[in-house]
Amino acid sequence: MKKMILIACFLVLALSACGSETGTTSSPAVATSAPTATPTATPKSTQPPKWTTVQKFSGNGTKKTGNFTVPDSWQILWSCDNTGQNYGIDGVMYISVYGSDGTPIDPAAVSGTCKAGKVTKDSTEEHQGGQVYLDINSSLTWTIQVQVLK
Repeated sequence: MKKMILIACFLVLALSACGSETGTTSSPAVATSAPTATPTATPKSTQPPKWTTVQKFSGNGTKKTGNFTVPDSWQILWSCDNTGQNYGIDGVMYISVYGSDGTPIDPAAVSGTCKAGKVTKDSTEEHQGGQVYLDINSSLTWTIQVQVLK
């Protein structure tokens, strides 16, 4: 009988431990903070720079352009039209680059042959910047674009 009472007490204690709590207990305080804004990096353009025309010239014969400013790397796109103007003979296209003070920067930037009966196109990169002008010499109709990377 003592054993029964002991088992009954044990069951009562076990059941009371599993039951709901009606009293209050203290729990450790948890520190909370207000959300803070975290700075996000501004996305950078992942597109590579593209050649962009900043000057365009056209004409025939010999011409000097006005002064214009170029960065350290730029390019000259040129074409000459020899379709019916030169009686089946190849023509020439010469472009020289000068500093605004007349100093030769690239006196033979372009030395091209304009094939008879065709429009010839080509380009050349230049690697000196500043104030420049072009001296163009051709007996044909020509177009020139100055391009920079943007």
